[in-house]
Amino acid sequence: MTAKRSTRRVPIVAKIEAQAGGFPFIALAENISEGGLLVRTASPLDEGSVVHMRFTLPGAEREITVNATVRHVIPGESMGTKFEDMDAKDIEAIQKYVETA
Repeated sequence: MTAKRSTRRVPIVAKIEAQAGGFPFIALAENISEGGLLVRTASPLDEGSVVHMRFTLPGAEREITVNATVRHVIPGESMGTKFEDMDAKDIEAIQKYVETA
């Protein structure tokens, strides 16, 4: 049984510049909500891993920088992340993007 999401997810195409465990990598975002991001990657991190991410929302100029925790993984395909300790301006930008998508 899958838990019901508490926030709306919308599609996004954005390059994610990330770092985990001292290793940088680049991936693509597939969808976003106020709470997190689904990252498309052939090499997802383990659940519970902390990843530092930078990305820009489509149509925006301001780069969002955030730490996130990996909450679920589909091996060889993707990882769902939950944002942690996000800047208020970044939260506002994501809320606006999700509402208007």
